[in-house]
Amino acid sequence: VKVLHGTPEFMAPEVVAFEPVGFSTDMWSVGVICYILLSGESPFQGDNDMETLSNITAAQWDFEEETFSDISQQAKDFISQLLQKDPRHRLSSAGALLHPWLQQPQPSSTKALSKERIKQFLTRRKWQVPGEMM
Repeated sequence: VKVLHGTPEFMAPEVVAFEPVGFSTDMWSVGVICYILLSGESPFQGDNDMETLSNITAAQWDFEEETFSDISQQAKDFISQLLQKDPRHRLSSAGALLHPWLQQPQPSSTKALSKERIKQFLTRRKWQVPGEMM
């Protein structure tokens, strides 16, 4: 199946490249969602949709020290294994459920995400200038 629909920030590189998609495509989106939920920031968000798609295609991202300093290494590993450019190297849904971060009996951190950071994320997304889609 080949598609190009959805919110650009959550699209996997194969969607942007009009390549076939599969279950691993959804796992990429899970990685983006986890990154956002833990940080209040998007790993690929650009100033417009075209820049965001370019960032996704490059698949270059990192854990900002200021934002992720209190996030466990297991959580970062979970996200890293989901945000692999090559779909064959991403965690499967079964692998994700068995990942040590999700197997913990209690949360590794109880620190709440800054409401201000979430507001900034939502505001950026709402007022982002749409680029021309391919």
